[in-house]
Amino acid sequence: MKMRILLSFLSLLVFASFASGVGTGCRDSTRVDIDDDEVGPESSGPYARDLVEVTDVIVDKLKKQKISENFRAKWNDAPIVAVIRAQNDTRFPEVTQIFQEDLVTAMMERFTREQYRFSQRDSDVQAAVGAEKEAKESGERTDRTGRRTKLGADYFLKAKFSTLSMTDGEYEDDTILYTYELIDTETDELIFKGGHKIRRVSEKSAVYR
Repeated sequence: MKMRILLSFLSLLVFASFASGVGTGCRDSTRVDIDDDEVGPESSGPYARDLVEVTDVIVDKLKKQKISENFRAKWNDAPIVAVIRAQNDTRFPEVTQIFQEDLVTAMMERFTREQYRFSQRDSDVQAAVGAEKEAKESGERTDRTGRRTKLGADYFLKAKFSTLSMTDGEYEDDTILYTYELIDTETDELIFKGGHKIRRVSEKSAVYR
């Protein structure tokens, strides 16, 4: 019991320091699931309920920033948001693609085409910014002044998963920090950045697939 208390304290202490630079968008969500009878990947790590919760946070952020309204007022068209494949530094690499698919699906369900249009990219965000600019300049992709061959993104939405995982031999204690940012692809301006922490505790015998 003392070991579990110490692990929990160290987990929260380290992540409080790590998340301090994320900004006011960082909110906490603590889940202790050690008494759950549920067996499966939902019992620990960035799975199921975690993905839904973080997706809701990102969608709410897009709504509050009124990015679509401002963009349409200037360009008379809906902005195109490309979702970049998330950078996943946790011990659960298999959820990366699940998160991206769920996020895109959720956004397409909650926004109309008159508000946002969406696409996906699988490259590093900085490399993607450079490639997007080159494609627009060459005429391969569209820019904000006209339509050409392929849709060019106006914004990149990028997420990152970081984690502090600890164990006392009996329980796994994972604190996952989800950060997300929206970047203007033509100016490289950071439009917003936020974060969301979720802590999960589960029996060490849990099987991750």
